[in-house]
Amino acid sequence: MKTRLFALATALMLAAPPAHAAEPDRAAQLVTLMGVEAKLDEVFSTLAPMFGTQVVAQLETDQGTSGTVRNLIENGRGGRDRLQKILSEEFLAELRKTYPAMIADFTSAYRNALSPGELDAAITFLKSPAGQKFVAAEKQTQASMKAIGERAGMTAGMAAVSNGFARAQREMLDEMK
Repeated sequence: MKTRLFALATALMLAAPPAHAAEPDRAAQLVTLMGVEAKLDEVFSTLAPMFGTQVVAQLETDQGTSGTVRNLIENGRGGRDRLQKILSEEFLAELRKTYPAMIADFTSAYRNALSPGELDAAITFLKSPAGQKFVAAEKQTQASMKAIGERAGMTAGMAAVSNGFARAQREMLDEMK
C-alpha cells in the first residue's frame, strides 16, 4: 500500500505544473495594465514619418534605386510627400506585426524580474485609483516630456551642425594647409 501511495504521490508531483506556472498570467496581466501595446504604437507612430523621410533620401542617392524614386516623386500622384507617407505606413504596419512577440518578451522580462508577490503588488497598484491616476498622468507627462525632448533635440541639433561644420573645416581643411 505504501508503495502504491508513494508511486501515486510521485506521479502527481511529476505531473503537476511548477509553482510558478501561474506567473505568466500575472506578468501578462501587468503588461496589459501598463498599456505596453499602446505605448509601442505611440513610440513607433512617432518614428514612422522619420523612417519614410530617411528612406526616400537614402534611396534617392543609391544608384540602383534613384531612378525609380525620382520617377515616383516626379510623375506619381502626391510626389515625395506621398512616397514618404506610404513608406511610413508600411514601416508601421510591419512593426505592428512584431507587437505580439515584443509583448511576450516584455511579459517574460517582468516574470523574470519580479516575484509573484511583486507582480501581485504591481497589479494591485495599477488597478487601484492611485494606479489608474498614475497611468493617466503618465500619458500626460509623456506628451510633456516629448515636447521637452523635441525642443532639446532641436537646440542640440542646431548647435551640433554649427559646431560640426566649424570643426570639420578645422580638422579636414585647415589641417591640409
